[in-house]
Amino acid sequence: MMGEERPFCNPSPQRYTFPMTNAPTPTNAILTTSLDRLGVHFLAGQPDTHHEIAESPVALLRGLASSDEARLRLALIPLFLKRPEYALHVENALIGLSPTAQHFLRCYYTAAQLLQQKQHQTLTELFGNLAILPSLFEDSLNLVSAESPDVRLQRLAREQARLIGRPLNWYGTYEHAYNRLVQHSRRRLQWHR
Repeated sequence: MMGEERPFCNPSPQRYTFPMTNAPTPTNAILTTSLDRLGVHFLAGQPDTHHEIAESPVALLRGLASSDEARLRLALIPLFLKRPEYALHVENALIGLSPTAQHFLRCYYTAAQLLQQKQHQTLTELFGNLAILPSLFEDSLNLVSAESPDVRLQRLAREQARLIGRPLNWYGTYEHAYNRLVQHSRRRLQWHR
């Protein structure tokens, strides 16, 4: 499988722009329903099928990054792992976010990119041959590309603690997001057999 070519999400050559609206941030229920409809079964509980979904990928990313609930912000990691095409919308999603929400989006995107490299085989077994998440923020987050994905995840965790101002175990948080996605995905595969 290693020699197999995988598509590369490349957001740089073509920047998609969405009209800036004064639309309210999607509610937590809309964010959860949107994730479920995208096949990102990360959050516990059943989505409310009566809720609408986020109006665009940019709105979904902005809503997750700026959520007041940590579990919804953390859902950015499994979203990028399961739907790497959302990398195309990250730069536009950053526009208009608070500095803290921007830090969450940049750091969680980068965590997903590094987890994709670190856990390539398992992710391919579960989800097939998905596009590679491009490096968007490694330079600005002071990560050295010559180091292993795990070492860069550890460095990212320290940088996120500094940026957010919360000395939490961010590395463990990234791993938790990945492990929860894998557990949910494996359970769903067993249920559908």
